[in-house]
Amino acid sequence: MKILIIKTGALGDVLRTSFLAQALKDKYKKTNSKIFWLTSQQSSQFFINNPYINELIISGERDNLKKIKFDLVINLEESKEDARFTSLLKPKKIIGVFLNKNGEIEYTQETSYWFDMSMISRLGKEKADILKNKNKKTHRQIMSEIIGMDWRKYEPFLRLTDAQRKMAQEFSNKHHLSKSDLIIGINTGAADRWPKELSIKKTIEIIENLYKKYNTKILLFGGPNEIKRNKEIIKLAESPIIDTGCGNNLVEFPALVSVCNIVITTDSLGLHVALALKRKTICLIGPTSSSEIDLYNLGEKIIAKSKDVCSYKTETDCMDKIDLNEIKTAIDKILKQKITLLITAFKEPKTIIKAVEGALAQKTSRKYEIVVSAPDNETLDAIKKHKNLKIFKDPGKGKSYALNLIFEKLKTDILILTDGDVFISDNVVENFANLFLDSEIGCATGRPIPIENKKTKYGFWANFLFDSAHRLRKKAFQQNKFLECSGYLFAFRKEFIRKIPLDVAEDTLIPYLFWQKGYKIGYSENSRVYVKNVDNFRDWINQKIRTSKAHETLYKYVDIKTTPRIKTFKTEAKGFFSLFSYPENFQQFWWSSLLALSRFYMWMKVFYDTKFKKKHYQDAWKRVESAK
Repeated sequence: MKILIIKTGALGDVLRTSFLAQALKDKYKKTNSKIFWLTSQQSSQFFINNPYINELIISGERDNLKKIKFDLVINLEESKEDARFTSLLKPKKIIGVFLNKNGEIEYTQETSYWFDMSMISRLGKEKADILKNKNKKTHRQIMSEIIGMDWRKYEPFLRLTDAQRKMAQEFSNKHHLSKSDLIIGINTGAADRWPKELSIKKTIEIIENLYKKYNTKILLFGGPNEIKRNKEIIKLAESPIIDTGCGNNLVEFPALVSVCNIVITTDSLGLHVALALKRKTICLIGPTSSSEIDLYNLGEKIIAKSKDVCSYKTETDCMDKIDLNEIKTAIDKILKQKITLLITAFKEPKTIIKAVEGALAQKTSRKYEIVVSAPDNETLDAIKKHKNLKIFKDPGKGKSYALNLIFEKLKTDILILTDGDVFISDNVVENFANLFLDSEIGCATGRPIPIENKKTKYGFWANFLFDSAHRLRKKAFQQNKFLECSGYLFAFRKEFIRKIPLDVAEDTLIPYLFWQKGYKIGYSENSRVYVKNVDNFRDWINQKIRTSKAHETLYKYVDIKTTPRIKTFKTEAKGFFSLFSYPENFQQFWWSSLLALSRFYMWMKVFYDTKFKKKHYQDAWKRVESAK
């Protein structure tokens, strides 16, 4: 299926609409859809690293599209030129703006909610303004409803290239910025269409307050029209300001925004860039619509105390009615992340004690809570003496089932998951808290360590597999590539995960969900989780088959074409030679040979079970005795 999206401007609108490509890929994944996007030369920079767009076409090259027979064209532009072009393509279906037989602009029923509020509203400008003022839906919700998809699932996508990350690092090095610094970007100017900029006086007041209270590093952003404005801000402010310049192009600008932990911005391009980069964002809103703006759980809106909010007046002083105290409150809220360490267990009265003691012994200044979930009384009774735990007795239907029940009740920012049959190092909470200061990190994993040495076959196997996983995760993290998490210890931003399907493991699925939204997956190699491994082949093969089957249903929930599965027979076969470079003596070389044969048998069993017997992974508590 061939789909064309026409969205050329304004720049912020193009970026916030970018999630449509991923949503359409998901909607039509059974048709092997191909997404084309027609945009301006300027906007094209936003799509350089977007895996959901098959072909990007610049407006000046649009005639090349006339040769293609499209199944669907979605035109979100209001111009007569774009409407005419849409109609000329004669696709099987049009969504959005087109020219009717009389050469007049029309829009389809699916888009009436959006365009009824626009300059081309069939209801007239007066009625359109009333509807816009009454609207309570976000832009994301409206666009998602146009194509019939769940609006909560997708976000604007902007993944930096390696060149942009290098640019950001060089800027940080030049200005002596470190990961331990609180870096706040100030972007309070705006384009000329509506008076959305914050006054110079108020901008300086924000900067002085931030520096005094948080000792923050301030980065000042601006566009070509704000050169004079920013010079005056720097001149009049007493606090040190790092000037990012006002001439950055759309490759440089996102790279510099990515240096920030928090961005304070008006409703402008800077807002959409910050949000697409997953930066914590405080948006200052005046004459434009606050309802349309979606912050994707990444920040707070500060709305002017003025009757001119959402008036779209070209002359108003409503931005002067922004309460600066609300900005300080919003920053405090962003900085005070709630951390929860959740231990799930099943019939583990002996090992749960050590797991809980490890959770309680964390060396950190951060406040965190510990929740223990188990279906059986013997496990819960074993930790009764610890009063500062929250206990959840699950119904015993499986780990994912229990997690879904906990997710409904648990209010936290960072959720760390581990198990009742392992124990963690004393730096896990501190390390994960520091890692998540980078708001681009959506999910992160610790490093499993086997408690066995290499002197036995199963101990050698465990050490090789864990060491190999460590090497691959470390390399992927350093290269900003996708990596899988370990179910023994991983963490994620809780507000983005509402429910887990029961036919795929949570540690398998969650990293993909974050990665496909544009987040990075982190690796905290010094956050260690100590694991007792199996000591017989029956337990080993059953455990590995179950783990591998948990990946077989991924295709139902994520796009494994844009983010291929890591755990497959094909990818594992590529590591064949590393298996035989690991042994230190003949005994270990023989064990490596047995491991290769055992892994091959495992994959054949997985293939046979899933393809022929139709026996797939299902959530349930499974106890492996020799691993306890």
